[in-house]
This record gives sequence, structure tokens and C-alpha cells, in this order.
Amino acid sequence: MSKDTLCCGLTMVAVMRSVYSEGGVLIHDVPMLVCPTCHHHHLAPELELDFIMLAHHAETDGVKIASLLEAIGDEKVTRVLNAYPEDERYRTGRRVLPEQVDSLLDMINMAKSLGDDAWYRELLDTLKQFTSWSQVRTR
Repeated sequence: MSKDTLCCGLTMVAVMRSVYSEGGVLIHDVPMLVCPTCHHHHLAPELELDFIMLAHHAETDGVKIASLLEAIGDEKVTRVLNAYPEDERYRTGRRVLPEQVDSLLDMINMAKSLGDDAWYRELLDTLKQFTSWSQVRTR
């Protein structure tokens, strides 16, 4: 698993979204990787080239709305969506899981024992964010 699929200590989930290309084309049915905790997101790496090509062709042809699913087919999109596991944060509506807090506390202890003050402060800031997010529902 590449580091691009990890965020906040857990795997990002794949969800279908509509996305505007840099050229202003609205492209529907785009698998995006999303972190249910911090809401960081990016295009599924497996489909970046397909997205770029569709956006380029649509922009060149003056098309304002397109569908990645229609352009590349259901099989490829389904394969990408199935490559990413279902996430408890979406099922439960929780933004932060106890496992994330446990992992973060372990890293805080490690940073402290290594004497890495910058990392220690960064991790404490993340813990503060987790604390505020733990009260917020994702849906």
C-alpha cells in the first residue's frame, strides 16, 4: 500500500465524487480517496491518467460535463473502488477511532523519548485536533 493511501494513521476510503478539472470541466463519477477524519482527499492514483485524458479531450472539444465512468467503463472504476477497504468511520459516522488515538499516543511517547521536540509538538497539535473532531459526525 502506498503512503498516498494513508492519512491520520488509517487507510483512506474510496468514494465517488464529481470533480472540476483545471480547465473547468465538471467530471462526474470520479473515484476519490478521502480521509473520514481530516477530510484530506485526492484522486485515486490508478485513474489519474484516465482523468487527465478525459479532461483534456473534453476541454479540447468544448464539453463542459463528462463522466469518467462512461469514458473508461464500469469494470475499471469498480476494480479501483474495491481496492480500498470499507472504513468503520463511515459505517459508524465517527470521525476519530480509538485506534487512531492509541497510535498517536504511542508516537507522542516515541517523539518524547527521542527528544524530537518539533515532532512532539506536531503530534500534540494533531491530538488536539482529534479531540475536537471526536465530537463531530462525518455524516
